[in-house]
Amino acid sequence: MLRTIEKYNITYDLERKRVKNINLRIKPDGSVHVSAHRLVPQSVIDEFVLSRAELILRAQAKYAAKPAPTQYFAEGEIREVVLGVCKKVYPYYERFGIAFPQIRFRKMVSQWGNCRAKQGILTFNTALRYAPLECIEYVVHHEFTHFLQQNHSKLFYAELEKACPDWKALRKTLKAISLR
Repeated sequence: MLRTIEKYNITYDLERKRVKNINLRIKPDGSVHVSAHRLVPQSVIDEFVLSRAELILRAQAKYAAKPAPTQYFAEGEIREVVLGVCKKVYPYYERFGIAFPQIRFRKMVSQWGNCRAKQGILTFNTALRYAPLECIEYVVHHEFTHFLQQNHSKLFYAELEKACPDWKALRKTLKAISLR
């Protein structure tokens, strides 16, 4: 249900569900989403949104000022690109006795990839379509390196450095791309 706070011209989408608190989310497109328990009065929800008006307006201005990320690959194409990179770098890791992993894709909020070393699964963020190919190669190397070191210790980064010497610059490039 769409609601509007007239004083600040803030429109928000209200969802009633089983939650303990009133929750507020501002998405990159500037839309405002609120969830609240069905027993919370509408006036309390409106007052809550009104109390966060400055925060909402600042976030919307920040998102509006940020340029849209460049899309390097189509959503469906990214799976083939990442799989191709995995096949390309795999021989480096194969010599350590690592079996070729199962490759999965999903939308992730805070990471570019994930390694489940014991299960032999690498999962990659579908948002990699916004990353240049060399950054995708870095992410693939990073996740494959977790088969050798299952943490982010000095040993992990030493192994990553051997496989992908320019990883620091590539990681910096990736950090400039918003996942949200």
